[in-house]
Amino acid sequence: MLAFVTLSALIVVVNAQFQNNTGTLFNFVPGLGACGFTNTSSQTVATVSGQFFDAFPGATANPNNNPICHHNLTITHNGTSLTAAIVDLFPGGPEFNVGLSTSAFQKFAPLSQGIVNNVTWHVNQ
Repeated sequence: MLAFVTLSALIVVVNAQFQNNTGTLFNFVPGLGACGFTNTSSQTVATVSGQFFDAFPGATANPNNNPICHHNLTITHNGTSLTAAIVDLFPGGPEFNVGLSTSAFQKFAPLSQGIVNNVTWHVNQ
């Protein structure tokens, strides 16, 4: 019975990482990210909060080895959806805010808008 309870708790933690989240979308300028990849603003890539990144199941002290680095996320707002590779983390800030490279951000708003509130996003399994 104890093994079942432990396994059930693990499944709940893992599934929580793939649930829908709501936060503020912002533009970020990628470079060499926490996942160890070098990206540019013309690529469709994303950054998540350090809190979310570090809590992802299987995360280690070496961010290059975080399993989240092998996942995409999908962001939806006002009928627009976009999928981007997770390549970086941003320190501080609200846990469920999310950043997109310039080319991807512009699918949701002009850069002059700065942010997009109340976007829904989830990590794809």
